[in-house]
Amino acid sequence: MSNKGQSATKGAASRKGGQQERRRSGWKLLLILVVLGLGLAVLPTMLVVAVGMLPTLVAYIVDGRREKYAAFSVGCMNFCGVLPFMLQLWLRDHTFAHAWKIVGDPIVWMIMYGAAACGWLIYYAAPHVVAVYLRFQLERRIQKLRGYQKELVDEWGDSITRGVTPVVDTGGDGTVAPTPEEEKAAGG
Repeated sequence: MSNKGQSATKGAASRKGGQQERRRSGWKLLLILVVLGLGLAVLPTMLVVAVGMLPTLVAYIVDGRREKYAAFSVGCMNFCGVLPFMLQLWLRDHTFAHAWKIVGDPIVWMIMYGAAACGWLIYYAAPHVVAVYLRFQLERRIQKLRGYQKELVDEWGDSITRGVTPVVDTGGDGTVAPTPEEEKAAGG
């Protein structure tokens, strides 16, 4: 492709990217305006939410990933901790006095921030749990394949394995001992 064609393609891509960025920033601005508008309508609720959801804000700032997984897991659990007190405010007395009473209770803080701590625990523990599960699943699959292999050898005899050296696990850590041919090729 000529330089003229490449620059035209790059220009079109940059214009498209710029339009998407402006569209995204427009949605962000609209979302902020809606939240502020609702916040003015329900100021006592916003007081409880602002104090209760601080761990989510911290998680959002601290999380360096573009996907913001920490903010998502902490935010969901944090919201679960704040919701009962929002409902209490809505169902009993939706005033600033009651909101300040809720915010001033240390037990309420413990519940809201404890729920956020559970979100952090999920964020840090989930990869390890998934890794253990996948390793278990993989080991099960390996055992199944070894069973099939044994059945084939039983059915067809040892002659199908001629020329193939058995793979030896050297300590259960997944590493395999080199074959004599590999040792000879390596100069050992």
